[in-house]
Amino acid sequence: MKTIWKFELSPNRIQSVHLPFGAQLLTVRAKDDNAPLLWALVDPDMPAEERYLGIYTTNTALPDDPGRYIGTFLIYEGSLEFHLFEMASPPPETEAP
Repeated sequence: MKTIWKFELSPNRIQSVHLPFGAQLLTVRAKDDNAPLLWALVDPDMPAEERYLGIYTTNTALPDDPGRYIGTFLIYEGSLEFHLFEMASPPPETEAP
């Protein structure tokens, strides 16, 4: 049986979350202390998999393919806007200079 789970996201631009395999990402919102929350439809009996998310602010550059759009959330009484995307694959490793 499927259920809806809630996950608190970090403020990092790129991050990973462990979700049951096949989880459907539903929406994102900010809670009172301005932490972004992600809701997903999951089958709790499925094994976990790592999924990758990108959070971008309005008026900043995005990769050419930021991924699948999940939703927009506002923090600090709407003064900052963020947009959540699920990336199709892990981000490339950053290379040392």
